[in-house]
Amino acid sequence: MVYAHRTEIHDADTHMMERPDWIASYASEKIRDRLAPFVAGNSETMKNVDDALLQFENRKKDETKAKQADEEFMHMKYKGWHGLGAFDASERVRANSLLGFKSYIVFPTPAFDQIIAMRGVDDEVYLGGVEALNQGLHDFCSADVSMFGTAYIPLGAGVQTALAFLDRAIHQGFRIILIDTIPPKGQISFSHPDYYAIWSRIQEAKLAVVLHIGATGAPYKPVPDELFENGNPQSPRAHSDAPPNAMSYMGMHYNAELFLSGMIFDGVLEKFPDLKIGVVELGASWIISWMQRLDQAHRAFRRIQDLSSVKLKPSEYVQRQIKVTPFAGEDIDWILTNGGEDLLMFASDYPHHEGTDDPIGRFEKTMPDTPEYLKRKFYTENFESLVPGTKTR
Repeated sequence: MVYAHRTEIHDADTHMMERPDWIASYASEKIRDRLAPFVAGNSETMKNVDDALLQFENRKKDETKAKQADEEFMHMKYKGWHGLGAFDASERVRANSLLGFKSYIVFPTPAFDQIIAMRGVDDEVYLGGVEALNQGLHDFCSADVSMFGTAYIPLGAGVQTALAFLDRAIHQGFRIILIDTIPPKGQISFSHPDYYAIWSRIQEAKLAVVLHIGATGAPYKPVPDELFENGNPQSPRAHSDAPPNAMSYMGMHYNAELFLSGMIFDGVLEKFPDLKIGVVELGASWIISWMQRLDQAHRAFRRIQDLSSVKLKPSEYVQRQIKVTPFAGEDIDWILTNGGEDLLMFASDYPHHEGTDDPIGRFEKTMPDTPEYLKRKFYTENFESLVPGTKTR
């Protein structure tokens, strides 16, 4: 039975869960032995991965186990590496047919962390790893035309290097570009005119840009360590893309908010009106108050700061060019009816645990009286505005 409750749902956030040897298999021999350890060598995670690989082999050999997995694929025991199609492309095609969505944006998971760990440590490995990451995700997504892989472009490596990666991604057929939000220490902002060549090329090629939790350009730390020194028992610290505690949840969107504010106040979205940006797995409730604060900041500072490149109200650029994905459980109706009707996109986060076993059900619980036209924007139209060529006919 297909999970989707309507026929035209686009999923703005799904993931591949790479095998331990996956990124090395795509990396050149020159850097293969210098890649960062898979899952940072965590023994408990490795046991979980080994079990998932064993269960996958069992499904291939045993029709009964395969049928059970098909019937229960949204259950929490089939999340992470245990997810149906988490790391195998042919099995992912089957998972997609069971999900029943029209399109899927696909992000990497542990392999991305392996690459980011080498940034600033060994740039040859870092950049070679980015090339391997993009090629591997391209191959995975080639199994199903409904999957749109995200090509990671290392903006912090400099404009010319980033342009070379961007041109390669365009040649490979990528339609979605994943970028960092914060430049490396001591470098210029991504809203600097030197980066206009990047934004121009993306706009010209009709690509979508996405920001994602964990892709910040710096070690992912949504909350300073000092704020955990509070006299209470220590909670888990954020070390991956899932916020492990309440404080991390509160701060996880902050870098994206600053990046987007710079793109607006520095005139980038004015100069490139067809540049579309998706903000993924960073929550959505914050965007309503953020739009109000953008307009307030513009009114407060336009007489003492040169904001002449901002021709519209700042919130109007958000409405025109930015989309966001809420977490399952956020109040969708409240966001849609308080200024977010053109902003929200559905996301399942499949097969990550934080996507829950029923994201649609959790979203629908918050929309008991939401008009159908707003639901259509959430499930269908806003995604199609972000990703060219996906409009439902």
